[in-house]
Amino acid sequence: MNDHAIVDLFLERNEDAIVHCDNKYGSKLRAFGNRITNDAEATEECVDDTYMRAWQSIPPTDPRSYLFAFLSKIMRTRCIDSLRNKTREKRGNAVTVLSDELTAAAPDPQRADCAAIKNELSALIEKFLLTQKEEARHVFVLRYFYMESIEDIAKRLYITEGKVKTVLKRTRDKMKLYLELYGYHA
Repeated sequence: MNDHAIVDLFLERNEDAIVHCDNKYGSKLRAFGNRITNDAEATEECVDDTYMRAWQSIPPTDPRSYLFAFLSKIMRTRCIDSLRNKTREKRGNAVTVLSDELTAAAPDPQRADCAAIKNELSALIEKFLLTQKEEARHVFVLRYFYMESIEDIAKRLYITEGKVKTVLKRTRDKMKLYLELYGYHA
């Protein structure tokens, strides 16, 4: 079933929408969740939460042309929240490692507490990524949104791990300069 038909089911409040979502995207969402949580049980809860949130969000949202991205964003947020709850006192998890990679390029987290600043920063990062070559954007999103390992990104894009690391480093450096132009200092 295509995304338009699945979203139509959501809009009609037909519970089959969730079944079709799971048939089409469930395995991808579970793989994505497992990369973040490294816990099948927590991932399954996050998948369920994702479908519930999608049910609550459609309508008014109508993600016909970006259903998987819509579900992925919800899934990512749920998994990170789950991981934070699970590891409040523990450090060294995958999210912390990825956050540390971006710390040098991102603004002070104390400033980012304000929702307006977060939204502005998000828009600036999106705008910045649009200025980058397609390969750099792809690598960046796979690493920092989908939280794929460097090894997996290299395999997926048929490039070396060294090239992935180089692309990420250069993109982070460029992003840092870009954000500084708009008044965000690391």
